[in-house]
Amino acid sequence: MQVSYCGLCRGHGKIFVALRISSVDDACVVRFRSEGEAVGRLPCDTYEENGLRIAALPVVDFDQALVVEEVDSSGAVRGAFRKKLSARRAKWESRFRYRFDRELVDVIRNYDGTFRFTENHLEFVAAVPDADRFLVRAALVVSGVSSPEDLSITCIGTDGRSVDVGVVRCGGSVVKPVKGSGFSYACIPVSISVPKSLENYCFEIRDAADSSATRFSVLEAWLLGCMLEDFGALTRNAQIDSRYPAWFEKHRADEAVLRVQRETALEGAPVFSIVVPLYKTPRRFFDEMVQSVRAQTYARWELILVNASPEDEELAGAVRAASRSDERVKVVALEENGGISANSNAGIAAASGDFVCFFDHDDLIEPDLLYEYALAVLEHPDTDLLYCDEDKKGEDGRHFDPFFKPDFNLDLLRNNNYICHMLTVRRGVLDQVGLLDPACDGAQDHDLTLRVSECARHIHHVPKILYHWRVSAGSTAGGIEDSKPYATLAGIRAVENHLSRLGLSATVDQARRPATYRVRYRVPEDEPLVSIVIPNKDSLSVLRQCVDSILDKSTYDAYEIVIVENNSTEVETFAYYEEVAKDARVRCVFFDGPFNFSKIINQGVEAAKGEYCILLNNDTEVITPDWIETMLGLCARQDVGAVGVKLYYPDDTIQHAGIGIAPSVAACLHQSLPRSDAGYFALNDAQQDLSAVTAACMMTKRSAFEQVGGMTEDLAVAFNDLDYCLKLRELDYLVVYTPEVELYHYESLSRGSEDTAEKVTRFLREIAYMNDRWAEYYAAGDPYLNINLSRSEPGSYYFRLPHKD
Repeated sequence: MQVSYCGLCRGHGKIFVALRISSVDDACVVRFRSEGEAVGRLPCDTYEENGLRIAALPVVDFDQALVVEEVDSSGAVRGAFRKKLSARRAKWESRFRYRFDRELVDVIRNYDGTFRFTENHLEFVAAVPDADRFLVRAALVVSGVSSPEDLSITCIGTDGRSVDVGVVRCGGSVVKPVKGSGFSYACIPVSISVPKSLENYCFEIRDAADSSATRFSVLEAWLLGCMLEDFGALTRNAQIDSRYPAWFEKHRADEAVLRVQRETALEGAPVFSIVVPLYKTPRRFFDEMVQSVRAQTYARWELILVNASPEDEELAGAVRAASRSDERVKVVALEENGGISANSNAGIAAASGDFVCFFDHDDLIEPDLLYEYALAVLEHPDTDLLYCDEDKKGEDGRHFDPFFKPDFNLDLLRNNNYICHMLTVRRGVLDQVGLLDPACDGAQDHDLTLRVSECARHIHHVPKILYHWRVSAGSTAGGIEDSKPYATLAGIRAVENHLSRLGLSATVDQARRPATYRVRYRVPEDEPLVSIVIPNKDSLSVLRQCVDSILDKSTYDAYEIVIVENNSTEVETFAYYEEVAKDARVRCVFFDGPFNFSKIINQGVEAAKGEYCILLNNDTEVITPDWIETMLGLCARQDVGAVGVKLYYPDDTIQHAGIGIAPSVAACLHQSLPRSDAGYFALNDAQQDLSAVTAACMMTKRSAFEQVGGMTEDLAVAFNDLDYCLKLRELDYLVVYTPEVELYHYESLSRGSEDTAEKVTRFLREIAYMNDRWAEYYAAGDPYLNINLSRSEPGSYYFRLPHKD
């Protein structure tokens, strides 16, 4: 065997070496390998092009050797060639070849790419940062000679040593056509968990049945960085958006708007009494607070300053000066500090306005806040409570941490006091529900808001940043854990009292963050039967995993599983139906006809015996043992029509945390965020009301299901769950999302994607149906998604600010 070295070049994290080989004995084969002195074998892929042999090797930080051997039928080496490749020399030779031997470079660089449809390799799609790891999303392209079951993925770093990686397959094999060729190839979505400490990742795709099909792919640091940057840009919610200050300046009312407001007389508009309890208030904060009130474009207000710091002469003097300078400023001087509730109540007693506004002594309001509130009251005369969006203001004057709130959200309010500022309550309602409760100091405003919510005719949200919560040493905004550790206990008490007044049997505990609460509603005393309806077509391993997880993990006893069989063809599937039906809790019913999810569900519910039904995909796996109890406690409430849960992809990123109404029909909230990322203001970790949840796992009342006519059968595949939820909302039922129930969802394992003309046509018809049926809802916008946030996201929603770059 004669071997001549022709040159090399680098590209995409690989070194491509060109050799010419001749005089090989007909009874022998040529074998290539690469090795490093300290690490042993390294990946090496080989190709042939017009008599030229091309070897692809990973770029590493040390010297490696390319070894070519002539091997006879007995395995004996008859001849060998060894080419040492210095890491430094390879770099400089590559630069030389690019400049002076372009003809060779054009032939060998990225030569492996010409086999991207026919060889095992990884196509990198996205990267998700998670704690101390990266989750690298990729498509594992499977060659025509390999079986997916035989493939495994390992990884080495640029030091040549093995890297601990976790590989999760996130779906079944998908066949994709090669455009313009009539050829198709198979690929499997995978997620690879890798450490964050490496420069490049070299992944070897090994075929246990055929070592010649083993190949490697390199994820370069620059590509990883780009994917992380793209994911960060896609998921950068308003709370962490560094461009928010500029956005706010652009969107706050400018002087021209404020001038028009000052000159506009709003006939019949209310008087607002702004109550401010003062206690050891810094003089600068006091002056700025008062000035923000006096700058209001709406003039029908009174400012009631309740001074509980009589010993502070400077503050007392400032209070007197403010009162003298404007007759609308009233002073209530207390002999001592009675606590936030008692002090505020003294101010309420002195108030004479139609509405009482609660204003913290060191915060600021925008000059158009009261004007916006007055407009809202005129447009909605039955308004009994108002609130607005807010942000925080640092000691350097910078605005940050904007909270663009949803419209009134009862279950979110039970989870935390999201309404907060600027809480404004009709005086008549305040007289009806009572003043602030000193027993709830620290959460007194939350307690009051809950009491008002129980009788309010209309709660109005003004979706504008009109309130600035000042962050300073010791302020609540500076960190509730440190400044008011008692607030969480007071909040638990407030929520408990609220539920008790409504006759709801529940327990309340601190949730995973301070000042947030987990409400566990007790199941009805008679422990009603819950029917779990599971559509299925073959996919035996998937179905078995789903059913086993229910039978093995569920702690609620009164349930049945109704499998709705649709067009299975595999003998093993029907054998399993007979096997699993030996358990008295499981039975199978048959739906004959083309796949139509809505019809299948309707038949399943009709056959079910339960008062409550869980609609469950066969490609799910239960994580939470008390999942049925948690959903049932919520769904048994008279005001709730459906309950949805938190679903994860196999790599522990979020698949579903609720659905929002969007111009593209619907958008999944928080999709692909890591399990550890609670999202915008921790909303994916908060029990709350939403417009819709997925029927991949949804509990609903049988009575509500029948009341709305079940699933709409014109929607055979897409949007049937969204449509069902909107039908419930139309009848004033709440749709509740709870993160306290978690399942895995191996999405699209058993059904294909929209990849044929027929499917695309059907999909477009379903979109048209939704746009026509729910046009008014789409026009009004999702009440649970703030209008200021982006509405043009591609199938997912991350509470981003829209920027026109």
